[in-house]
Amino acid sequence: MSSLVYLLGPAGCGKSTLTSALSVLMQSNGLKVVTVNLDPGVEWLPYTPDIDIRTHVSLREVMKEFKLGPNGGLIVAVDLMAEHLPKLRQLIVEWNADYVLVDTPGQMELFAFRRTGPAVIEGLGDVQRSCLLFLIDSFFAKQASSFVSMLMLASSVLARFRLPQINVLTKIDRLTANELQMTADWMERKDLLLDAILSEPNPLDRETAMGMLEVVEKTSLAGELVPISATENRGLLELVGAIERALAKETVLDLGEEVEKY
Repeated sequence: MSSLVYLLGPAGCGKSTLTSALSVLMQSNGLKVVTVNLDPGVEWLPYTPDIDIRTHVSLREVMKEFKLGPNGGLIVAVDLMAEHLPKLRQLIVEWNADYVLVDTPGQMELFAFRRTGPAVIEGLGDVQRSCLLFLIDSFFAKQASSFVSMLMLASSVLARFRLPQINVLTKIDRLTANELQMTADWMERKDLLLDAILSEPNPLDRETAMGMLEVVEKTSLAGELVPISATENRGLLELVGAIERALAKETVLDLGEEVEKY
């Protein structure tokens, strides 16, 4: 039975790039992997989807039929996705893969906070064999208040879907060693994160971030943060190990070798 891994995150955080990199890595280690594109409006992908919602729902056709602009058309197109869930599930079953990597729409809010997201997860496969990767662009790790806002969003997604969730810090090749270590310290010691927030010059940023941090701490929903660079294949083995642990599966990849810490 296939395990489904959903990749979510704000636009531009690297969902499609990570989908491609994970697929290559898993397949190179003997796993059968199926990639699913659920973005009806994407014009280019760094991989060729095995299952593609664009076969059934076209953003251009939706815009033309309903006389909508790009934003309104995308909302309707994503909602129309629910009508094709039985067919998509059938295709997934026919592949009989070890893993199904589901690349969700670039505009995360259309999937995460409308009825379509939960419907898709319930409709595509066994919820008991599903997990989420919530991607955080390393750009947001450069400032404490921005970082806290991403942890708050990660907590909101976890509360929304109630599935095992792994938070992933993407594009770490764009961070200096000191910046990456600072992010790790923030995750391990919230007092350091609070100090960084209090040192920010804008009073409104400080007050807002402190409120969000308090919520994140009380709910304990943020979890761990796995740093990766999909373009440089850094941290991907660790991420696959985290996925398998989240799904309570026996580790397939050889994680015994020492992996560089970032």
